[in-house]
Amino acid sequence: MAVMELERPTDYLAAFGRRKWLVLLVTLSLASLALLVATFWPPIYRSSATILIEEPDVPSDLVRSTVSTFADERLQMIEQRVMTTQNLIGIIDKFGLYESERKTEPMAVVVEDMRDMIDLGVVSADVNDPRSGRTTRATIAFTVSFDSNAPRTAQQVANELVTLYLSENLRTRQEQAAGTTGFLHEESSRLAGRIEELETQLAAFKAKYAGSLPEQLTINTQILDRTQSDMLEIRRQLQAAQERQIFLQAQLAQVDPYSTTSVTFDGKPLLSAADRLRALEMQFLSISATYGPNHPDVKKLKREIDGLKGAAGGGSDAVALQERRQAISTELAQMQEEHGAEHPDVKRLQRELSNVEAAIAEGANSASVAAASPERPNNPAYIQLQAQVNAAEADIAALKGQSIVVEAKLTAIEQRVMQTPEVERAYLEMKRDYDQTVQKYQEVRQKEGEARLAENLEAESKGEKFSVIEPPALPEEPVRPNRKLILLVGFALAMAAGVGSGALADSIDDRVYGQRQLAGLSGQPPLVVIPRVRNAGERNRVWALWILGVLAVVAGIVAALAYVHFMVMPLDVAFAMLAERFKLRF
Repeated sequence: MAVMELERPTDYLAAFGRRKWLVLLVTLSLASLALLVATFWPPIYRSSATILIEEPDVPSDLVRSTVSTFADERLQMIEQRVMTTQNLIGIIDKFGLYESERKTEPMAVVVEDMRDMIDLGVVSADVNDPRSGRTTRATIAFTVSFDSNAPRTAQQVANELVTLYLSENLRTRQEQAAGTTGFLHEESSRLAGRIEELETQLAAFKAKYAGSLPEQLTINTQILDRTQSDMLEIRRQLQAAQERQIFLQAQLAQVDPYSTTSVTFDGKPLLSAADRLRALEMQFLSISATYGPNHPDVKKLKREIDGLKGAAGGGSDAVALQERRQAISTELAQMQEEHGAEHPDVKRLQRELSNVEAAIAEGANSASVAAASPERPNNPAYIQLQAQVNAAEADIAALKGQSIVVEAKLTAIEQRVMQTPEVERAYLEMKRDYDQTVQKYQEVRQKEGEARLAENLEAESKGEKFSVIEPPALPEEPVRPNRKLILLVGFALAMAAGVGSGALADSIDDRVYGQRQLAGLSGQPPLVVIPRVRNAGERNRVWALWILGVLAVVAGIVAALAYVHFMVMPLDVAFAMLAERFKLRF
């Protein structure tokens, strides 16, 4: 195997001359393959839309939206909802996409391929946060694009995706606002029910401990002071009444109930009706025993006694009749012993004793209670003192009753005052729970009102919204493949592969080329170098190869120009652009 020693540029040129056909064949083959790939690779068109995230029409200071998520997070959520299998299958069926793939592959694979063709990009910018005053990176817009081998299909699907994004954003914001309002409404209703329950409990508690409530402590203390003062006053009055009663009773004991000091104009004592009645009855018994019942004096006394009975309010005094019967019996026994039974005075006394006993019997039958009761006092002084004693007793009884009532009231008030601290603890606990619930209810009601405003804001699309500032356009040029890059890389690789194949072929060739290789092998330089002499046939073959090579190069140039003219841009436009860039003048 020959040892290659390429130290001079002429050695490389000689090697290239020996392997030029291999280099050209490999280079042209790979270049043709790159040209075919760039020419026949199916084009992919992309239609994109730009959607702006607009600020709310109503300032957030006036109406705050209930949608508090950031635009990036909301875009991610919307993307997940838009990219559902159901939505993508609906788009595939609507536009008849992937017909051949649907015949051979499962729908899940087709849907996944479609997801790969959809791209979501965000547009961010540095903005000033009005709340903090700091510069932050915020998403202000985003792009939605779809890749397809047909320009019209790419535009239609991109437009459908934009519609889904817009409607999903609107629906999501409205649902979130409505959900917030519904939650706050349910919470306010629950708190309202709780407030009613606590109000019922407070009312029952106040009714149960009426008078012992904390707010009544001051009034109870004042009432307690007044009641204690009233109790002291009643005791003082009771003591005074009792002292007056003792004094009057002492005076009453010194006055005769039946004595009188009244006299008539002629100096005789003035008797009361009861005293006059008793005197006349005694006289009637004596006269009737002496003269008989039909005597005019007896009848006169009888009429006077009957009149006095009506005036005095009753009959004769039973005590006086008893005393009179006792006296008559004693006198009758003495007269019988002295004069005998037939003496006229004895007869008279017997008749008088019979009249007295008859009077006693008549009084007992008509009014046993009146006959047994002692005689009523008739002394005005005694009666007046007795009335004062009775009044004092009535006052004492009334004051004792008042004392019992006031003492019971005082005990009740003291019990309420002593019970107030324990009642206050339970009451304050219930009142604190009630106040907290009312405060929470008011806060929830306020938030509910704000949520309803936010819901109306979203319903009328006055909040943050998506606006299409650049709708999907019909693509004019494909985004894939990059034919220029394919050609450039293909040609570069073809040339590298051609040169490499020539170098490889020359390195593995064991033949000797040139006098330097021969000198290297033999150790001596050659004496004579005979140049190669080609005959006519060899010369014709060489010329034919050169002609074929030139034709191949020309064909390649023509093919490249045709590709540029039909696939990239017209040659006149390309020539004008080159002339403009390099300032060429013709």
